[in-house]
Amino acid sequence: MKRRSRLVIILLLVLTAAVISFALIFMGSVGETPAVSLPSPGANEAMESGAPEAQRVELTPDNVQAVLAELERAEVYSCTVTVEDYWTGGSSRNELQVWVSSGRVRIRGAIGGGTRNVLLTDGTLYIWYDSVSGVYSGPGGADADAWMRSVTYEDVLSLPRENITGEDYVQYSGTDCIRCGYIDAESGYDCVVYVSVSTGLLMGADCYDNDTLIYRMYSSAPELSSPDENMFSPPDGAEA
Repeated sequence: MKRRSRLVIILLLVLTAAVISFALIFMGSVGETPAVSLPSPGANEAMESGAPEAQRVELTPDNVQAVLAELERAEVYSCTVTVEDYWTGGSSRNELQVWVSSGRVRIRGAIGGGTRNVLLTDGTLYIWYDSVSGVYSGPGGADADAWMRSVTYEDVLSLPRENITGEDYVQYSGTDCIRCGYIDAESGYDCVVYVSVSTGLLMGADCYDNDTLIYRMYSSAPELSSPDENMFSPPDGAEA
């Protein structure tokens, strides 16, 4: 199946959430990549890691995908993700609180005048609102990145080499990151992602339609301690 654009999935999720919100209100009375040694960021040339096979790695369009492929996302963390959308004559800003623990994800944020909770756990999706008693539950469906309205930087790994437009090591929001610019294969948007070298988490992303910014996402520095287990408990009355 042809890979769908991440931005298209995000838009579809917004529509899905709107339908679920309406229902709740009325219920509620590439192949193997070459091994590389990850660098110490802050300059475009890496420092040696100390391992016997370590080598100095300088980011290039030919190896940045392999370097990104070596990163591993932290499995336990919490953070605040902010997503901004821009269009002719207007913009919107949505702030989301995110908790992650070993594949379970809880996302909480204001939407449509209320506060929405999204929980993905054990293959089940739960959605509920603080001000509404109804709870939606169903198959897990789309991944957590989409519910966070976040670009998934792993999509960059499958792009053809010619879609990579830039790469370097930068400080982003006080975090040492790999910056990778690319052209989205389906939308044609010019995008850039900032990925933490230490946690493997996406710290920020921008997408442009020609020279016009249309999407921006940025994250707070993640807290790497285990979130409270209660954050991942389905609400009372929810059906698995």
